[in-house]
Amino acid sequence: MTDKLPHPVIAYYSAAAAHDFEALAHGFAVDGVVRDEGAVRTGRAAIATWAANAYAQYKHETEVLGSREQDGVHVVSVRVSGQFPGSPVQLTQRFALAGDEIRSLEIG
Repeated sequence: MTDKLPHPVIAYYSAAAAHDFEALAHGFAVDGVVRDEGAVRTGRAAIATWAANAYAQYKHETEVLGSREQDGVHVVSVRVSGQFPGSPVQLTQRFALAGDEIRSLEIG
């Protein structure tokens, strides 16, 4: 299902699946932003820390279910399963891109 996504989003999911959180963070713009669980992380170092801490806490895996582009944002439906109450859950991840980098990711 990821074959219809732009390269930066595919690279994000590939790095996440490989648990390569530095590579995941380097797919973002230098001042890229992640909004997740009511918090905002800005910059590659903060994003790498967020991704590593989330995996350490939840041991989660993400499966892409579908995607669409809406107003220039790539909206991806995912199923996330791991060590957390209510697993698995279906979430929406919204990627805004700037060229070949992720400008922002909002998870909800």
